[in-house]
Amino acid sequence: MNEALEFFRNWKLRKKLIASYLILIIIPIVALGMYSYNTAENYLQEQARLGLNNTVEQMALHIDEKMSQPRNFMDFMVFNPTVKKVTGYEWGDDILRYTKELNDNIEPTIWYYIYINQEISDIAFYSEFTAKQIGNFVYPSASVKNSNWYRAAKASNKTLWRYENGTLFAVRKILNYDNTMFTGVVYLKLNYEKLFEKRKAGRTPQERILIADKSGHTIYTELGTDQFREEDLLRIRDTDQDQISIRGQSYILSRADLRNTEWTLYDFTPVKGFIVNTSSIIKATFSIVLACLLILVLFIWLFSRTLVRPIYTLKRKINIVENGDFDIPIVSSSKDEIGELTESFARMVYRVKRLIQELDQARVMEKEAELKALQAQINPHFLYNSLSTINWKAIQIDSPEISKIANSLSRFYRTSLNKGMRITSVQEEIANVKAYLDIQLIMHNHEFEVDFDVEEEAKPYGTLNFILQPIVENAVIHGIDEKESGRGVLTISVTIDSDTIRFVVMDNGKGMTQDEIEQLYKVVGGGYGLRNVHERIRLYYGEAYGVKVESELGDYTKVIIEIPVDGYL
Repeated sequence: MNEALEFFRNWKLRKKLIASYLILIIIPIVALGMYSYNTAENYLQEQARLGLNNTVEQMALHIDEKMSQPRNFMDFMVFNPTVKKVTGYEWGDDILRYTKELNDNIEPTIWYYIYINQEISDIAFYSEFTAKQIGNFVYPSASVKNSNWYRAAKASNKTLWRYENGTLFAVRKILNYDNTMFTGVVYLKLNYEKLFEKRKAGRTPQERILIADKSGHTIYTELGTDQFREEDLLRIRDTDQDQISIRGQSYILSRADLRNTEWTLYDFTPVKGFIVNTSSIIKATFSIVLACLLILVLFIWLFSRTLVRPIYTLKRKINIVENGDFDIPIVSSSKDEIGELTESFARMVYRVKRLIQELDQARVMEKEAELKALQAQINPHFLYNSLSTINWKAIQIDSPEISKIANSLSRFYRTSLNKGMRITSVQEEIANVKAYLDIQLIMHNHEFEVDFDVEEEAKPYGTLNFILQPIVENAVIHGIDEKESGRGVLTISVTIDSDTIRFVVMDNGKGMTQDEIEQLYKVVGGGYGLRNVHERIRLYYGEAYGVKVESELGDYTKVIIEIPVDGYL
């Protein structure tokens, strides 16, 4: 699975899109096609079943029609007055008269009906009141009165259809002239083959017919060697389903009642032979699915091409920019995510181009700074030598203040330049401020006081060079010099608080408002000011450190510088 995912991830975007579209589209289309095919097939199967049921119903109606003629004839006979007389009286001396009446009125009708209805093979009247045969059709009932069919006919008021010992017949009881007494039974024998000879017409060779009575006894069958057992017939009679499995064979079962006989017609068609021709459905379904897939593949190709082309265009421009050409036009008319990405890339290229230009400028300035640094390596030596000469001259003429100024100025420039290094020690930074203040005290005729409070453990730690002098200079010029009354006091302290070195420069000058304090962070002045010191500290140590100002108008100004403890020098 992981190998398949890795293989998919390595594909080009267009291939991924096409594959994704195909998977998402083919599955529902194929599922819909299969569903349509199954629905159509089931519909045809159902229609075939309905057709089979209609066929069986028509077959049952045809058999009913065949059976209705013998039934009507039997109804005619049992209600015939002559038949009632012949079967319902003791004959005695009048037997010849009744025989003549029977021969004249009844027998011609019977012979005519047998002639025109070939399904009828014989007719007999069994009488309870005669001991011998009368004519061709009247018999004494003594020979049959104990048979099952005779007793059943005697107990019923309807025509009964029976199939016994290979003989198909119908029986019905006869009553006397006033319908109050049982006199006998009319027996109508049917021609079995003539009655069912057309049952096979129009059916498949595998189809079988079974006619059974309401007790499940077989009346007629075409099952051949596949005769059903008695328990099979009971299962068929009791089931209400349209498919049944008997002895390992599945059948489509259709049934219809024969209303004239109280029989049931069963039609058996093997399921494997009940095949609906679905080739046209398959062709139509396949054609529709294929046409849909071809149309969708065309749209997929167009959509993927539309989606991927801007990405390929952007990729080509990225390769050009990667090779160093930042002047290539990068524009997109699209407003989607790819268009936004293209615009973002264009802005990024512009910024990179501008940064490169700034970097080139910085390199030029760096070269100029290197030249100035080379000049600075010469100028300090000349300055120190000049100050040393002034110091000796002052000593020769016995002028200590000039000597002190020369020494303080020399020490101030030496600590300020710091041999061109960015980092110095806290002790050297304090020495730089002291040298500066020595000069300022002489220049101010010692009109203010200076107080240093530096923790000894802080002196060896490193700090950025030249961060105190600009603050002290501001305190002298803008604080003490502008103080309206009283003696100025300048306090400088250095402490260590946990992992932070804190410088505090405080004067008792005129103080500042909050707006004036905020301006200190905004105004870019000449030389090194508070804003310059603040930015240098944040650039080197991070934005958590820098310069903070606290002031009270007319009272004091306190400048706090915080840097991290950064190790000994």
